[in-house]
Amino acid sequence: MNLRRTAALALAGALSFYTASAMTASAAGRLTLGTNPQGSIYYTIGGGIAAALQDKLSRQVTVQPFTGSSVYLPLISAGEVNMGLNSSLDLGGARRGENGKPLENLRVLARIWPLKVAFVTRANEGLTKVSDLKGKRVVTDFSALAAMSKFNKMMLELGGLKTDDVDPVTTAGLGPGMAQLTENSLDATSVAVGIPLTQQAQASIPGGIRYLSIEGKDATSAKADALYPGMYLVTVKPSKRLPEVTEPVTVGGFDVFLTVSADMPDADATAIVEAFYDALPQLKKDYPPLGAASQEKLSAPSNTVPYHPAAVAFYKSKGLWSDENTARDAALNKN
Repeated sequence: MNLRRTAALALAGALSFYTASAMTASAAGRLTLGTNPQGSIYYTIGGGIAAALQDKLSRQVTVQPFTGSSVYLPLISAGEVNMGLNSSLDLGGARRGENGKPLENLRVLARIWPLKVAFVTRANEGLTKVSDLKGKRVVTDFSALAAMSKFNKMMLELGGLKTDDVDPVTTAGLGPGMAQLTENSLDATSVAVGIPLTQQAQASIPGGIRYLSIEGKDATSAKADALYPGMYLVTVKPSKRLPEVTEPVTVGGFDVFLTVSADMPDADATAIVEAFYDALPQLKKDYPPLGAASQEKLSAPSNTVPYHPAAVAFYKSKGLWSDENTARDAALNKN
């Protein structure tokens, strides 16, 4: 009887150990993708990327929204969040330590798509360009989006204004800013062109919304990049997808990257970038904002932190790594 009981306990212990080991392995197999809050374009696109990677990798991939990129970038650097969607502006600022300790452990796997951002107003206000915001209530700071706060100020400067020229407003993020614009409690906020938040505002505000054009002697991409590395200017033209755009408008732009930690194992990084490369054509069909993305531009040298070594090897194998890529990464690794 004692022998049977001992054997049973041993078997139970073995099964318990096996189950615990399996659970640990399962947990290790999960991947998390950090994004901005629900309702943001990062969250929407992040959901599509997570689903595509999960299908290609046969691993659970979960989107984890945060109040802003300033919150989850340190977690990516530390490896506590596996991946994230981050702009070249966010990454460069984090690497330089503009908002705290420099995050030198950040790397990118792929340039995903270019994002266009503009100051937006109620169309009936009659404002058409950034310089028209003088004396107006303007969102200059987002408490959870440090890079976007600086971007707002750079758009003002490129348009010929300084922060002191407007009545500055601070809000938590893009969603709250658009809500206040809809309520008419401020005159302008910044937003990514064409995202659901703008569509909602276009439908809710009498007369719709208008993006303000960045114009003036300093309104050049060269000046933009000098003021804020990774920033450029781009013209948005009228289209069926953007009913709020009735004439060409010059807005700010930057690129969005898939970000990981430098400590991510090469095998994991390679698997992710290969899966994303294969999934991108279908993602472009499913998510219109990815229309300007392409496999050929995944290694675009607009990065402000180095590419992960596994990504470099992958792009070289595809003939997508240029001398400009090599020079840019060498300069970034030296700093």
